[in-house]
Amino acid sequence: MKTEKAAAVFLGVSLFAASSGLTNAYLTEHPKAIVNLISSGSVDVELTEPAWQPENALGLVPGSVVPKNPTATNTGKSDAWIFLRVSVPVKCISVVNPQTHRKEPPADIGIFSFLAAEGWERITAERTADSINFIYGYREIVKPGEKTAPLFESVTLVNYLEGELTASDILQIPVEAVAVQDHVCEPGAALTEIYEVYLAEESGSI
Repeated sequence: MKTEKAAAVFLGVSLFAASSGLTNAYLTEHPKAIVNLISSGSVDVELTEPAWQPENALGLVPGSVVPKNPTATNTGKSDAWIFLRVSVPVKCISVVNPQTHRKEPPADIGIFSFLAAEGWERITAERTADSINFIYGYREIVKPGEKTAPLFESVTLVNYLEGELTASDILQIPVEAVAVQDHVCEPGAALTEIYEVYLAEESGSI
């Protein structure tokens, strides 16, 4: 039997404001929220970002890098596979080409980017109307009391053209952690297979 609990935390809200002819971005912490999907008490997960410092997220400009390191801890009683789901907001804006330094035509762009750590494997990347939703699985079983390596160490604000983002743009990077009991699949099963079992149970098809 598979059991899991999901923890959702908004990594931040990015507020953009114009000042002295420049567009300054402000990344602020959002109150954490825990969402239970299914839990029998044997599998539990906690999501934290130890590197987050609000003072590092003031007055951001295009291309700014902000330390943020979502890390999942197995707080249950069973060994578990852990998956993180990250949603990056998308907007139709113009950016500056890093090679030519010229303006690019308006296009749907992910407002933030990140570099996933080696210990994580990307399962899917699905596009919706206003976001790109990434699923990453941790390559090692996480024992009770242990934690994953951070999925990433920072997020980078896209090199957008001045004025393309304004004070009315409120952007969030929601992250959700899912823990799945280690014995839901045969030993050696791929992370994609384990996550598919989770989705099937979540939807009630098994």
